[in-house]
Amino acid sequence: MKGCFVLILLLCVMKPVWGHSDLIMTNKYGNVEVWYQFGFNRHEERFKALIIGQLVEMLSREMDYKQPIILSFKHSYVDDIVPRYKLQCRRGSTGDTLLFNLEAKTYNATKTLQLIEYGIKNKESVFREQRDTTFETRYWGPHTETSLGRAKIDKVLNRKVSFLVNKVLANKIYRPKDDHDKISEGFMYYYQNNKYHIFYKKWDGCGRVLLELDNIYQFGQLVYPAFVLSSRCGVIFDTDSTFYVLTRDNMSKEEDARYFISKRHTVTGVKDVHEPFHLVEIGERNVIIGVRQFFKPERNLLYRAKDDYLIQNLDTFVDKFKEVDK
Repeated sequence: MKGCFVLILLLCVMKPVWGHSDLIMTNKYGNVEVWYQFGFNRHEERFKALIIGQLVEMLSREMDYKQPIILSFKHSYVDDIVPRYKLQCRRGSTGDTLLFNLEAKTYNATKTLQLIEYGIKNKESVFREQRDTTFETRYWGPHTETSLGRAKIDKVLNRKVSFLVNKVLANKIYRPKDDHDKISEGFMYYYQNNKYHIFYKKWDGCGRVLLELDNIYQFGQLVYPAFVLSSRCGVIFDTDSTFYVLTRDNMSKEEDARYFISKRHTVTGVKDVHEPFHLVEIGERNVIIGVRQFFKPERNLLYRAKDDYLIQNLDTFVDKFKEVDK
C-alpha cells in the first residue's frame, strides 16, 4: 500500500514465552489520514481501517470540511476489549486537526462516522471539553491521552444514526488491494450499508453477490497449485471461530459459472487464539485450516467441499486409522 511506513513495536504479553511485533502503517484519502496498528496481515481489521478511512473522507466532502482528520486504529487481537473511542481537536498555526482513536477487536464504521460527524459540527466544544486522561494499559503501563470525555462519547454513539451518515454508508467500498497480492481473479467483497457483500471478481468484471455478512474476521483467497494467479476457492471467517467456504467451477463466462456455498462451520476449542488461521488448499476444493494456541500443540482441520464436511482434528483422525492398521 502506498505511502506507508513500518514501526516495529515489541509486544510483551503476560505469558512470558510469547512475543510479537506489531506494524503501524498509513494511508491517505484527501484530507483524511489513516494510521492503523495491527499484529497480523491476515486479520481483516487492517482492511476495514482503510474502508472506514474512505467513508470518512466522503463524509467530510459531504460536510464541506477540508481541514485535516487523522484516524488512528489499534487492533486488539489479543483481548476482546470494550471498544475505546477517543476524539480530540488539536490547534496549530496552520489550523485545526481532528484526531480520532479507536482500539478494538472489531472496528465499527457507523460509530466512527457518528463521532467524526459530531467532531466536525462541534469542533469548538470538543476543544473546550477535552481533557488529559491517564489510564493503565495491560502491556504498556500508564498512558495519558487527550480526548473528549467517555460519557460524552458514549452519548454521541448512542444517538440515532443521522441521514447524512446513512447516506455515506450507502456507498460501495471495495476491499483495498494488498500490494503483495498477485491473484488476478477470485472471491472479493465490497462494504455497503453495514454489510459485506461477497462476489467473484474476474479481470473483465464482477459477478453477482453470493453471500452477505455482518462481519468478516478473516478473508482467504486460496489457489491450487500455489503458482496459479486465479483463485477458485474462498474461505471467509465471519467470527474468530465460524467460517464459510465458497468455490467456483472453471467456466469462463459468469452466466455459465456454478458456485458452491458451504454451510456455516464452527472450529471448536479455539479459546485464546490470537493468530489468524493458516489456510491452504490441497488438491481441488480441500482446505487445511491450521490453528495455533498458547501452550497447546498446533492443530490442523480438514475441510472437504464435495460433501461439505469438516474434520476438527486431522492428526486425531489419522491416528485412529493407524490403530486399526496395526
